[in-house]
Amino acid sequence: MKRISGVIILGCLFFAAVVACSGEQTSSEKRPASVASQKVAPPSPRANPAKIFRSISSREARSLMATRKDLMLVDLREAKELREGYIAGSQLIPMSKIAKGTEILPDDRPLLLICAVGGRSYGVGRYFSGKGYPEIYNLKGGISAWKKAGLPLQY
Repeated sequence: MKRISGVIILGCLFFAAVVACSGEQTSSEKRPASVASQKVAPPSPRANPAKIFRSISSREARSLMATRKDLMLVDLREAKELREGYIAGSQLIPMSKIAKGTEILPDDRPLLLICAVGGRSYGVGRYFSGKGYPEIYNLKGGISAWKKAGLPLQY
């Protein structure tokens, strides 16, 4: 049952990330200013909220990789997507395997999550930050942004 609920939650997060990356306005952006500016109660506190969850640029990620030797680079793409290139030192842990419960992310070290354009990594990062993981970074724009920045890839 836990595995099924985990798959459903990750599926919902993936859908939310895809929608967020599509550039569409959210319902709060479409509301009139008088409604959108009303005070909303803060979300209820979680048991162990993450200390850090941030989306960072390719250059920031490169700097973080150079200064944080304990940083684990997690590539969430599927194996066939690696033909687009991958960051040296990254570990392939496909999101599909995390959703099925056959792979887990370590919670004892900082994580830099990577995918094709940043949607999957953002969704997985938000999910695990809610589970209390202490330090998670999302590579904003994914491998696509990494390439555009002219940073090195392995093939």
